[in-house]
Amino acid sequence: MLVLEFEAPPFPLLATVGYALWKPGVTHAERVFEAYDLILCTKGALFMEEEGITYEIHAGKLLVLEPGKRHRGYHPTEEETEVYWIHFCHPNHLPPKRIEKQGGQQAPLARTDQDTEPRPALVDIPKFADVELRTLRPLLDEMITLHRSLTPYRSFELQLRFGELLLQLQEGIRHGGPQSRSYELSERVATYLEDRLDLPFDAGVMERDLHFHFDYLARCLKQHTGMSPLQYRHHQQIERAKRLLAHTDEPLKRIGEQCGFPDPNYFARLFKRETSFTPGAYRRRYRVIRMD
Repeated sequence: MLVLEFEAPPFPLLATVGYALWKPGVTHAERVFEAYDLILCTKGALFMEEEGITYEIHAGKLLVLEPGKRHRGYHPTEEETEVYWIHFCHPNHLPPKRIEKQGGQQAPLARTDQDTEPRPALVDIPKFADVELRTLRPLLDEMITLHRSLTPYRSFELQLRFGELLLQLQEGIRHGGPQSRSYELSERVATYLEDRLDLPFDAGVMERDLHFHFDYLARCLKQHTGMSPLQYRHHQQIERAKRLLAHTDEPLKRIGEQCGFPDPNYFARLFKRETSFTPGAYRRRYRVIRMD
């Protein structure tokens, strides 16, 4: 699926949202627009062309027209056609990446719970795709209601609803494509590993508990996180250790044990390899509490 991939922050911002019920014989005007124009058809069909590429937007389909590109209707509506549209912009004015994506790899970001700067994010919006009207339409109707009586407070709420819609579209990319099964399994594997960080790693037990061969489970996780099960487990063990070091006065040996490292020397080596700090140095730098 072709997606428009935006780096965030800043996040895409809504300019307006609208709704129309067009009778047969209506053709969309020709224009060059200086905003993204997201069109979603819920009934009938709309026939659009952008820079010579034609799209038939039938019920349940979405198209995003891009700023600076000439678009027009190339054929009149043949039946009563219901459409929603959203004009939005991206504040940094940089064009998004155009990427063929099915699910996509999402490696965990390095972080602490004492970060003072936001971590980078990605917002994927399908260029032309089938969407789930059952979940999107109520959200669009709510957005239109807010837009009809806009105030500064409602404008903020409207932006949040737009964010929810983008999140729904992004979830649809992951769950609606041919890789949705592998994505769901990767999520199951990740949750399974996170729930058992203090237990010994056992590929055979994972196979038995999740009812799939370990090699297949490992491929699914690798595909969507870039990590093997053992690498993902180590990453989450170190994340847990960071939290315990910053928020408790537990001895370092005890923290290692709670994170699945009965050998304190191995814990110290792995922690330093992943963070460049020894556990003690990390505690001194990021400690939140003080015990008198």
